[in-house]
This record gives sequence, structure tokens and C-alpha cells, in this order.
Amino acid sequence: MRRILKMFRVSRAVLGMVRNANDADRVFDLIEALYASTDAARKAVERMSRDPVLARVLRERPRLGRLDLEVLSRLPEGTLGRAFADQMREYGLDPSLLRVQEAPDAASYVKAHLFETHDLWHVVTGFRPDAAGELGLQAFYFAQNGSRVSMGVFVTGLAFTFLRRFELCEVAMPQVVRGWLLGRRARRLFGTDWKTLLDKPLAEVRAAFGLEPEAVDQLMRGYEAPRLSPVAAHA
Repeated sequence: MRRILKMFRVSRAVLGMVRNANDADRVFDLIEALYASTDAARKAVERMSRDPVLARVLRERPRLGRLDLEVLSRLPEGTLGRAFADQMREYGLDPSLLRVQEAPDAASYVKAHLFETHDLWHVVTGFRPDAAGELGLQAFYFAQNGSRVSMGVFVTGLAFTFLRRFELCEVAMPQVVRGWLLGRRARRLFGTDWKTLLDKPLAEVRAAFGLEPEAVDQLMRGYEAPRLSPVAAHA
């Protein structure tokens, strides 16, 4: 019975996201449901515990907590915190509404940490908080962590794009490729104590993690094939 209820919760969250993937709450609802139904957090802990660096993160459990846009907006232009505040305001997002959860153990910490740092990852990786950018970020998550949750959100996001916003496919798919390449090239972002980096230049933070959006964009441009004319395509 419990398994049926979990699957119903996932199905409802999937339907909600397919109907409106631009609503951040629908994305978080799906992530919550997937964690609950797949026991993904426990499996992530088991995988991370085999890595000495990540094992230490799971013991220390650095938290970001709630961020004050007024305070961050007073930081120098170009800093991570200022870029975060600017992007949140540009898209009408309120960090006080982010789900800051209790984390009494390692499994709950994995979920809580990913929830509260989600919008900050958007800024650091360069993915805008829109439908295409969310697909790119989920591809980045999957490249870094191999999480079923990230894949679940990614697949649902693709379904939303196919069913409701097909015209976005040409915009979204390059973001997916970009996310995968960035995630594979960069150092792991999970477990970072972001509070200590908010006043640092964004370019410096990206360099420290090996995040090279410009290099990846240039690499992708090198693989762009010219469109064939209808005659050439059928020659």
C-alpha cells in the first residue's frame, strides 16, 4: 500500500510539472516525490560515503540557509552573491520561499542541501531559471552525481517541452548538452560551503571549480553542422 501511495505521489508531481515546468514549486514537488519513492537520498549517501571528500561533507553538513536579497544586493557587482540577487530579482524569485529543511542525518542532508542551493547552482553554472535552463541544470546534476532524481526531472522536463512547448526544443537541447559537458568537466559542487563564497567574484568561484561556460560554448559551436538545404538533404 505504501508503495502504491508513493507512486501516486510521483505520478501527481509528474503531471503537475508537465502542465507547468516553469513553476519552480512543481519542480521541487517532483524532486520531493522522487526522493521519497526511490529512496534516492539513502542510495546517494551510500555512494558518496565511498569518497573520502564527500564522506567528510556528509559528516560536517555545511548549510546555506536563507539568503537576504537586500544584503546580497549591496555586495560589489560581479560577486557571486550580487549575481544571485540580481538574477532572483530579474526573474521575480524570492529566496525566502526556498524550502529550507531539517537535516538530522546524512540522507536528509543530501536532499536539504540540494534544495536550498538549487538557485545558486543556476547562477554558478550560468543556466537561467527558465524551462530550458532547468533542463541544462538537471543534465549538469546528472553528469556530476548520476542521480535518478535528476534523470527523473530531466525526462519530465523533456516531456513538458515535447507536449506543451515543442518550439523550445531547439533552445533546450543545446542547454542539455552544455549541462552534461560542464558537469563532467567541473569539480563536484555538492557540499560546498557557499556562505564563504558569496562575497567572492563569480569568475573566481567558477575558476576554482573548473566551470568554464565560455570554453564549453566554444566547443559546442565547433560541432554545429550547417543546415542542409532540402535539395542537398535528399541528394
